[in-house]
Amino acid sequence: MDMLIARENIFLDQNFNNKKDIFCFLAAQAVAQGWAEDAKKIEADLWARENEYSTGFESQIAIPHAKTANVIHAGVIFIRLQQPIDWESLDEQPVQIVFGLLVPESGAKRLHLQIINSLATQLIEEDFRTRLLTTSNKEDLFQYMKSRLTVEENV
Repeated sequence: MDMLIARENIFLDQNFNNKKDIFCFLAAQAVAQGWAEDAKKIEADLWARENEYSTGFESQIAIPHAKTANVIHAGVIFIRLQQPIDWESLDEQPVQIVFGLLVPESGAKRLHLQIINSLATQLIEEDFRTRLLTTSNKEDLFQYMKSRLTVEENV
């Protein structure tokens, strides 16, 4: 089993005004983590997917994602916003929790689906969503996510 999220990819109480700022941040973070070389390409990949239909899930959660040749390994970035923002979500609620997901295109089909499924399975549980919104200590939140979000390593 492999952990989906690293401690350094949890960002609490961030101030972003819109999707564009968040995509910019996710792309910059992917480069900073060494998953990608070109932030602009990652941003474009996120928008390409977003423009198909909104990644606003429901219950104030969005899962912007891209399966792309521009990243070398899969990663998840968690952002909790101080103020919810509009995301054109399916339930028309503003978004406060963002799981940014980047997966390499090559051989990624199953991994991509596994990560999305793992997230979606947890996100329908109210207890999980509540913890994401209310846990103030980053380390506590990391340990909690670690216990709940895993994927099979050898896909």
